[in-house]
This record gives sequence, C-alpha cells and structure tokens, in this order.
Amino acid sequence: MRCMVSLLIQGKTEQVLDGETIEAAVRRMGLHPDSYIYVVAGRPVPMDTVPQEDVKLLKVASGG
Repeated sequence: MRCMVSLLIQGKTEQVLDGETIEAAVRRMGLHPDSYIYVVAGRPVPMDTVPQEDVKLLKVASGG
C-alpha cells in the first residue's frame, strides 16, 4: 500500500496524486512552479520528481 504524499506550503497541505510530479501538483494548486524550491528529506529536488515522501515548498525571493 502506498503512503499518501503531501506538498507542504505555508502551513497548508495538498495531496500529491499517485504518479504525479511535483510540478503538476503545484500547477493544480494554481501556483507557479518556478516560484519555489522543493525539498524532500532536507534535500532540494527537481520539480519533475514524482515524490515518495512529503515535499516542502520554499518560496524563492528575489529583488533588485
């Protein structure tokens, strides 16, 4: 049996569908995938990852 995987962002959680990439899940939430860094078990991962563990989204800040 597969464990449910969640995206964790600013105190909210969203379930990742079975076989769904992080990018697809973020788009489904109505967010822009390029605006975040994705962290699984303390390590950054690419947005095309199909996660097996919860994913923490960290907002990328930029300015000028």
